[in-house]
Amino acid sequence: MKESRILDAQKAVYRPAFMEHGDSPKGTRHNNEETQSLRFEMITAHLLNDKEHNTIEDIGCGLCDLYGFLKKKKYKFTYSGTEIVEEMIEFTKQKYPELTICNRDILKKDCSEKYDFVVLSGTLYIPGEVSREEWKEFCFSLIRKMYDMCNKAIAFNFLTTHRTFTDPELFYLDPAEAIDYCLSNLSRFVELKHNYPLYEGTITVYKESYIQEKYRNPVFAKYFQPAK
Repeated sequence: MKESRILDAQKAVYRPAFMEHGDSPKGTRHNNEETQSLRFEMITAHLLNDKEHNTIEDIGCGLCDLYGFLKKKKYKFTYSGTEIVEEMIEFTKQKYPELTICNRDILKKDCSEKYDFVVLSGTLYIPGEVSREEWKEFCFSLIRKMYDMCNKAIAFNFLTTHRTFTDPELFYLDPAEAIDYCLSNLSRFVELKHNYPLYEGTITVYKESYIQEKYRNPVFAKYFQPAK
């Protein structure tokens, strides 16, 4: 029941924004197109490319603005998304009929499908009527599930505690705590981007098998041995 209550709180955050602002960054609680595009760049630029065709699942995809952003690139990819606000889903299915958008709670559903990359942008920012501790627990559970669903890597962003501006409506996460969770529970192959203008960070967590494939020189083999 806890997850259902949290998802209901998320619908209460995002549905009114979409009903008021429609198909625009503000419709998904982004400030403007420039900051939204920068987030998308940080999330995807080091994952997708024009040489390999990859699948990418967007958790909390909203109006699939990430898909629109990626379509302008030369990347090879197949995009799908997960969203819980029904009005957003219906609108997006009309705008992008070629896409598969699922209305589901991935923490409850047995999501057996796998994607090369699973990403999340902006979804951890506004807890709504949920306590900060409960929201943090939910965020880490979501990140854990994303990692289970990926073949190669996950990427997500979060508002950082290292900032000069505070909005009581927003949720801020210590980058050290986020990195420690990923290193302790997911993988040692973790990357943090904290060097762009927004008050946030982007973390990418890679599967060991993906990193090992990139570093096939025998000299690196010893670094991929099971722990004794």
